[in-house]
Amino acid sequence: MMKLSDERLIELAQTYRTPLYVFQESIIRSRCKQLKDAITYESCKIRYACKALTLQAVLRIMLDEGFWIDASSVNEVHRALRAGFNPEEIYYTGEGATAAVYKFLCDRGILINCTSIDQLHLLGTNKRGHQCSIRVNPGRGHGESNKTNTGGPGSKHGIYLDQIDEARSVAKYYGLKIIGIHSHIGSGAKTEEWKKWNEINETTLAIARDFSTDLEFVNLGGGLPVSYRPSEKPMDIIQWGREVSRSMRRLADDIGRNVTLFIEPGRFLVAECGLLLAEVQSIKTTPADDECSGYRYIIVNTGLNHNIRPAMYGSHHEIRFVSCSSTPKSTQLQYVVAGYLCESGDVFTVGKDGRLLPREFPEVRVGDLMVMENVGAYSHAMKSEYNSMNLPASVLIDNLGRARVIERRGTLDDIMRREVEAYDEGRDIGM
Repeated sequence: MMKLSDERLIELAQTYRTPLYVFQESIIRSRCKQLKDAITYESCKIRYACKALTLQAVLRIMLDEGFWIDASSVNEVHRALRAGFNPEEIYYTGEGATAAVYKFLCDRGILINCTSIDQLHLLGTNKRGHQCSIRVNPGRGHGESNKTNTGGPGSKHGIYLDQIDEARSVAKYYGLKIIGIHSHIGSGAKTEEWKKWNEINETTLAIARDFSTDLEFVNLGGGLPVSYRPSEKPMDIIQWGREVSRSMRRLADDIGRNVTLFIEPGRFLVAECGLLLAEVQSIKTTPADDECSGYRYIIVNTGLNHNIRPAMYGSHHEIRFVSCSSTPKSTQLQYVVAGYLCESGDVFTVGKDGRLLPREFPEVRVGDLMVMENVGAYSHAMKSEYNSMNLPASVLIDNLGRARVIERRGTLDDIMRREVEAYDEGRDIGM
């Protein structure tokens, strides 16, 4: 994997302007290879959870790697189809559903993963005798906060343990064939949490044994941890793969045949591929008072509209600054790194409780380049036009080191294009 030099980052910022997303193809492909090499179970297919980063260029890399798609909305389905995926390679798991969406999915041959009893009724009413899978809530989950925990009674996701028999009865009433059991229990932050991931998913496999008659696959979700700090060791992907493969072979022995294993990682595949570049536009200080000792702020020309994870989850992203001048800097100072939005919570250096957490950097000056790391997952995908700010451009660095714009910079016309005039001055509106 190529590490981009400071000189290259300055060149990219000058050529394509800031703020700018930069994605590296080599890192995505490296993570894909790691996963494929780790799982030794004979029948396994990896689905990319495309909600993490849905750019067409990234989807086409996943297609080239032989991965399939996990989609969370009908538009993600359409985007996967446009990228070249076949309908049978797309799996739909949506918490909300309508008859029109289910009809489209059934007509196109896209497998539906029902996440509630009501969705089973909806599917059965519109497509009696169809096949589907069900998402189960195994009673426990994991994640770095309640916002990323998708298992247990505090989570809205899946059909809870005590409703499994009801799900079976509803499916039987409509003649639905449940061919898969799915669970996703959350996105852990600590690299050892895959052990809890495996432990909790044994409950999912136990449920799958009770559906063995029609069972074709088990989908154990994603949520594999990523190292966001230099001090964190990467997860042991090889040991994880051995454990998952061993569990699947036990399931195969119990029911007398192999069933396919699906996993659907998103963040693990793309988090580390992304950088967010921004320009330092202001340095300001606040005085001490009874509550704090005062702060030194760095204001950059990006914000939570381009990476909401720190504000939303208290997530940590490594940040550094590249000097655009030749003047040496020797002083280390404590700074709070903040965005340019008219929003008090628009701060990147915060804890999980929202408290400001200054970090130490060599003296930063206006015009320096901020480099924020590991923004490949759930940063670009959750971007917004808040404060009517134009969206950044996105650049992909290919395996030969060439830069290619894969998404142009937004404009004011883009922001206003969807607006509809409610009142047209000078026209009779019948009031």
